[in-house]
Amino acid sequence: MIREGIESMRRAWTALLSLLLIISVAAACSTGSNGGSTAPETTEPSNTGAVKNAPAPGEGKDITLKMSIWGDDNRKRMFEEVVKEFTDAHPGINVEVMLIPYQEYPQKISIMAASKTAPDVIWLYDAIIPQIRDANLLMDLSELADDPEYDLNDVYASSMDIYRGKDSGLYGIPFSAGPKVLFYNKKLFAEKGLKTPNELVKEGNWTYEEFLKTAKALTDPSQGVYGVKIAGGSNWKDAYTDTFWSFGADIFNEDATEFLLNSPESAQVLQMFDDMMFKDFTNPKPGDQISFESGKIGMFRGNYSYSASARKAEGLEFDIAPMPKGPVADAPFYDGVSGYSVMKDTEYPAEALELLKFFTSKEGMAKFQATFPPPRKSVLESEAFANMNDQPSAEGIKLAMSEPMSAGGRVIPTPENWQQINTKIQNLLDILYTQSATVEEVLERMDQEVAPLLK
Repeated sequence: MIREGIESMRRAWTALLSLLLIISVAAACSTGSNGGSTAPETTEPSNTGAVKNAPAPGEGKDITLKMSIWGDDNRKRMFEEVVKEFTDAHPGINVEVMLIPYQEYPQKISIMAASKTAPDVIWLYDAIIPQIRDANLLMDLSELADDPEYDLNDVYASSMDIYRGKDSGLYGIPFSAGPKVLFYNKKLFAEKGLKTPNELVKEGNWTYEEFLKTAKALTDPSQGVYGVKIAGGSNWKDAYTDTFWSFGADIFNEDATEFLLNSPESAQVLQMFDDMMFKDFTNPKPGDQISFESGKIGMFRGNYSYSASARKAEGLEFDIAPMPKGPVADAPFYDGVSGYSVMKDTEYPAEALELLKFFTSKEGMAKFQATFPPPRKSVLESEAFANMNDQPSAEGIKLAMSEPMSAGGRVIPTPENWQQINTKIQNLLDILYTQSATVEEVLERMDQEVAPLLK
């Protein structure tokens, strides 16, 4: 199933790039006349000015906006409940929530964009934002900075960086952002008499050296207990990026034209995780499906939203902490961003903008805060968010979420053929996971096979 999913994403990404190329070619060939296609003449983003000239949202008409999301039927129902609040407050505006499977999302959005049938408001995640942003498909939202009621300054600046175009325009607003966090089993720590990660954070001693010692101390083969579960999965980017940066390694240069992962620092990181799986046995081997919810994992790296699943596990007492500090003590965290954009050619620009503002406002983000980490300071750093549930604790949320977001995160520079590169890196790491090659051999192969894709 993993391989099929990866292959599906690879095909989707290829389709996306091909279609965006078609759009660019069509733009170059456009006559600019009013009688036919009015495809833009440049692939650089630009402001249509449509918002300023549009009538008041919903004024004098009955319209339907389309809004795309990914997920399952439960997520769709959740969005539709919030959409109803919007439509009740905006007579004359109807909203259709379009549910698209995650694996099909890039392909379907690109096809609809090329055929001028895209939703008015689209949900994008970090890996596909740059390509759509730079294809002149999105409305510039820069004027939101002049709306005091919306308060764009309340949104964490680092989470908006990926939406900034080459012309400095703003082509989307983050709706969910934040670091991956380290879940830890409080009962296992107490049984071993160990200081918790958050206790070590407050002492200034939460380092990778302490992390490795803690993982060994928690591991109990006789009970099937592992100290940690991070390495060996099918999403290398989420598992390792923060640690690469903490050790001074990097994946690409700033404009994603050079592959930098073949370095001594990267080798140190991968060897550390390899030893955890195959030498110290503190991390389950690849393919082992044991979960944190089972109570048999001491520490687990995951999205904040995983806390909803962890709370359902009977008898599981947990909290969250930040990842340890490495040799580069002030290294940023990997900010996994997703958010909303308005299609530039929407028939209803003012109304679509109102919908985007509703979902990305303080009140809108607060409605989803139990599932999506809100990238607004007033929501993420609020007492309501910190005390929303008994688990994780308010202290854990502060240390693992609020403080890192205030310091600012970073996204991975994304090359145009990202999905092909992403798949290749994962496939080569799979070779490492089968112990068929050394860390150095795998990194050398990455350099040989990935670097040419950036040319």
